[in-house]
Amino acid sequence: MIMRNVLTGLAAFVVTFAIAHFVVLNALPGKIMSKVRDGMMERGLPVNAWQMTPRTSPENQAVVRPAPDLAYAICLVDLSEGPVELTASAWPDYGSLSVFSASTDNVYAGSLDARVADTPDVRHVIVAMEGQDVGNADGADIVRVNKPDAFALIRRLAPSQDAYEAAKDLVPGSQCGPL
Repeated sequence: MIMRNVLTGLAAFVVTFAIAHFVVLNALPGKIMSKVRDGMMERGLPVNAWQMTPRTSPENQAVVRPAPDLAYAICLVDLSEGPVELTASAWPDYGSLSVFSASTDNVYAGSLDARVADTPDVRHVIVAMEGQDVGNADGADIVRVNKPDAFALIRRLAPSQDAYEAAKDLVPGSQCGPL
């Protein structure tokens, strides 16, 4: 009788743990990303277009504080109409282009640091959902995601206002739009 009670309690614990594990690892990240994306859209961030963020300061970052030495450009990616093409120019110091899926997973990270060997002058990435035709990728990196919502982030080391302005000047020449 005691053994059966122990086994029943252990089984209940395992089932509860498995459910909690599923929720935390599968459902919660998507909810977080959806809330963040909705907030960005409410603040006027366009879809499928690079948008430079203001230089980081305590006044404009209420929750998580990104590194104040980095210049950020973000693009909300919508794949519901087809693949999206991303381009970003190399930077003379640290720089990166990242793509995050709807579940907050970092599904792509490419260097924009011109000091690193094999960093192209312009990083070219195509983001598509599984099954979407990307045509002739022409040497682009292909990133596949499961859901139509994603976002891309460019980070460039810009510790001064002049460096931030130089990074900002590269954004209009970058692409984040339908393939």
